[in-house]
Amino acid sequence: MSKDQDKKFMISFAGVLALLFGITFGIVVLALFMAPKHDTANVAESKKVAARTAPIGTVITDPALLVKTAAVAREPWSGEQVYTQVCSACHDAGVLEAPKPTDKAAWATRKGAAGGVDGLAASAIKGKNAMPARGGKADLSDAEIKAAIELMLQRAGV
Repeated sequence: MSKDQDKKFMISFAGVLALLFGITFGIVVLALFMAPKHDTANVAESKKVAARTAPIGTVITDPALLVKTAAVAREPWSGEQVYTQVCSACHDAGVLEAPKPTDKAAWATRKGAAGGVDGLAASAIKGKNAMPARGGKADLSDAEIKAAIELMLQRAGV
């Protein structure tokens, strides 16, 4: 009797598996017929959607990549622009002994110790004491930094 029961169970089990397989196959075939076809006529619309949903910016966390992406074309800044945007935050207030633009004695001492404007520019490019390299703005060119230093020296009367 147990062989007969095992045989009935296996027949029932195989029938259920066949039924499930048939249902699955039917759903897949139905999905293929109902799925939208790729229409090449909507390419223009797809491009519009891609443009509307494009990211508005990127985040760069690797400093090496920051320097490479900083080469994106922008108009060079004047010494006044560099000073106003970058340098004034510390130099106007004398933060951490940053010489104020009107402190003639401090600028004359630093200019002499650094070997002139080029020495001061080299010091600003690589950073000095609490001042980060390039004043913390990595995309400033050497000429822009030098122009800002010349402006501060001019304001100090050195």
